[in-house]
Amino acid sequence: MVKYSREPENPVKSAKARASDLRTSFKNMRETAMAIKGMELNSARNYLNKVLEKKDVIPLRRFGGSAGRSNLCKLHNHYGPGRFPEKSVRHLLDILTNAESNAEIKSLDQENLYVTHIQVNQAQHGRRRTYRAHGRINAYMSSPCHVEVVLSEKEENVKKPDEDGRVVRKTKKQLAQERLKNGASA
Repeated sequence: MVKYSREPENPVKSAKARASDLRTSFKNMRETAMAIKGMELNSARNYLNKVLEKKDVIPLRRFGGSAGRSNLCKLHNHYGPGRFPEKSVRHLLDILTNAESNAEIKSLDQENLYVTHIQVNQAQHGRRRTYRAHGRINAYMSSPCHVEVVLSEKEENVKKPDEDGRVVRKTKKQLAQERLKNGASA
């Protein structure tokens, strides 16, 4: 069994998936992952499909140095660079499908799943070389990545019942304000 960087709070109501050494840019994958963090599974999938159709954009919040601004970033409260990283989106859709099937095996409710944890780590660089002028050779590295996703079922919050035997203490000021509300004179 592979170790995840963070275990879910309730392992019975969670499903995990991960992929190692994906041949896609680490920086693009990180931005794509942060864009869907905290989303429900269906809305995350719809969002990524819109990015593939170029109807929505991935805002580049950290690694957007040379990218041009996109008008679609306004939808995400970001007024800066944005791109459509197709390769990263396709890989992330595959990982979400894998996590969803893992949730189905655990018989979790598909409608209540949301992305509680997603993490992208750099993998070992792929080494190639390129030939330059005057007989020189330079490195030509790729930047693959590892991705892990945890989907969890939304838990319904149960309101704590009021205890009848509990005494509510009030200050003199609060008691005076109550007397005024009830019609007593000051």
